[in-house]
Amino acid sequence: MSTKTETLIAWHSKNHGVEVLRNAIRLLKGKGTHIGRVIYLCRKAEPFNPGDAWDGPRMDVRSLPVKDPSSHSEVYEAVSRGVLPTLVGEDRLNVNISPGTPAMHCVWLLLHAGGAFPAGTRLWSSQREGRDGAVRIDPVEFPISTYLAEIREAASVRAPVAQYDPEAKSPARRRALEDLIRYAGVAGAPLLVLGERGTGKTRLVETLVASIKRRSNVVTVPCGALDSTLAESELFGHVKGAFTGAEAVRKGLLGNADGGILFLDEVQDLPMAAQRKLIRFLQDRRRRYRQVGGDKELSVDVEVICASNAPLAELAKRLAPDFFDRLSHLIVSLPPLRDCREDLPDDWARVWRELRVDTAVPSDPPPHHVLMDAIASHTLPGNLRDLQRLAVLATAWWHGRSDSDAVARAVAAWQAVGHPAAGAGESRPWGEGSRRDRIRHFQRGLAQWAKEQHGTWNRAAKALGCDERTLREDSAE
Repeated sequence: MSTKTETLIAWHSKNHGVEVLRNAIRLLKGKGTHIGRVIYLCRKAEPFNPGDAWDGPRMDVRSLPVKDPSSHSEVYEAVSRGVLPTLVGEDRLNVNISPGTPAMHCVWLLLHAGGAFPAGTRLWSSQREGRDGAVRIDPVEFPISTYLAEIREAASVRAPVAQYDPEAKSPARRRALEDLIRYAGVAGAPLLVLGERGTGKTRLVETLVASIKRRSNVVTVPCGALDSTLAESELFGHVKGAFTGAEAVRKGLLGNADGGILFLDEVQDLPMAAQRKLIRFLQDRRRRYRQVGGDKELSVDVEVICASNAPLAELAKRLAPDFFDRLSHLIVSLPPLRDCREDLPDDWARVWRELRVDTAVPSDPPPHHVLMDAIASHTLPGNLRDLQRLAVLATAWWHGRSDSDAVARAVAAWQAVGHPAAGAGESRPWGEGSRRDRIRHFQRGLAQWAKEQHGTWNRAAKALGCDERTLREDSAE
């Protein structure tokens, strides 16, 4: 009977590395866990090469640049960047948390509690009883779960789409995600998510927000696609005979979303009649409404999430005032990718893995300097969509060419569509037209930048030493 082999991860033990590793593999085998591959982590200051002396499982030695092995943050960053992305799809993973410093032990536990490892990963602790005593290995029972673990677990059961890491590196994105997580936990209050096209608003609602609210049923309504004459019927449903052509009862999108989330995407395009009818629905804690042509009140358990790529000031003009008032209690503004440069390498890696459908293309994105320089200098007006286009182009050019040639041609094709690089893309940072027009252009950019950096208009106004109303008015210019 064949036995499936598993993977073991461990740090190199400075004094007794090979002995500790051999003992762990032997003891795990005694517990029915057969290790066929070892991911062996070494600091650059501690090179390790088993050479001909190693007769154990396949060895994958990785050097991680950890200068201070007692620094929790440095170890955490090294493992998060250098190890975790390579474990996607690993379904039989074991971690020996004992070798290394106490900081290294702690990081394994933190990552496990945060749901960073693939589902089913097991932690082990190997110990020697006294200086010359017997060696044993025991499973580590650490059943602590965090909101990060819940979010990542929920995301893992969905299709492998590119998503933001809840632990973003850039201050702007981290602040936005923290607000999103905090606000999504408020039951019964509509949530408004703002952001440029391609910033991933829909994905965040369907993954992160749905996970926090523990509602898997997300009914997404592309508001711009609603027929203005039939929008009320599509949203609220209708009874038989309500109007010409209503030959059967229609449940409506609200009814379909019962027990879940009604997601109004690009809410600024929602027809005015539907907006006015939603006002009463939103202010009613019991979420009551009537179908078109019906005289019976229905009630649903629905959380309402809205999204828009329009600035807040423009949204306020395009929506009915009472409707806007009920949507704007909890607002999250997602920053564009160009304001989150620290996160771009991770964003690119996730997009690459999502769009990789050809096994001839490497599973990890090519770490080519031409490609990374192009991403870093681009204004990315389409945000994630620009990265998706680059990944598709790289795949198209990959076959029959060297890695460098494929990357160079893909980058050239990507840049040829006219989206400028940062710097070139800001060749007209002062706008166009008269002096007055250019000043207004600058004021609008400054106001929007301050809001993204500081999270709220109030904090942005305090940071700039001006009135909040002034900033809001500038952003609407």
